[in-house]
Amino acid sequence: MRIDEGINHILSADSDFKEVFERAGNMQLPLPQEPFESLVESIVSQQLSTKAAATIMGRVRLTLENEIKPLKILSTSPEQLRSAGLSRQKSSYLYALAEAFNDSPEDYQDLFDLSDEVVIERLTQIKGIGVWTAQMFLMFTLLREDVFPIGDLGIRRGMELFLYGGEKQDHHILIQRAEVWAPFRSVASLALWKAQD
Repeated sequence: MRIDEGINHILSADSDFKEVFERAGNMQLPLPQEPFESLVESIVSQQLSTKAAATIMGRVRLTLENEIKPLKILSTSPEQLRSAGLSRQKSSYLYALAEAFNDSPEDYQDLFDLSDEVVIERLTQIKGIGVWTAQMFLMFTLLREDVFPIGDLGIRRGMELFLYGGEKQDHHILIQRAEVWAPFRSVASLALWKAQD
């Protein structure tokens, strides 16, 4: 992801974003993982704090003997997954993900080559993966530069806080504002998250 180029583009298109970048400081992306492992982590971390998600993911890795693969999950019992700290629902999501990747590997081998829309369409057909999870996958695994997850509370709060003096705004206003940041809306999103930390 071309972060520096994105920052320059966004600042030239929307000078109000200067404070966001100043507060965000240095922006580094974590190293991308394999698609399947990345999606497993996304499911495990849904609706959890970063710390709780890391703890449970560590236990899941131990349970799976660090082999985050479809067949390994499918051969692990629900009781074993639950003893690692996963709810019954999240365990069912991991089985659905593993089945999808195991039964139709051809649907997921070319994710890096597909458009954002097609990736979202394919992933959201899997139980437990919604649009937000698919968008995070686009940003952090496929390193797509122009993703704008308007469904993310942190993005909306950040925009309202830094760009609208803390006043609540309708989604369509925020979406319209973000259009000038294209084709680097992922960079803007990263900055909005980091600026609030």
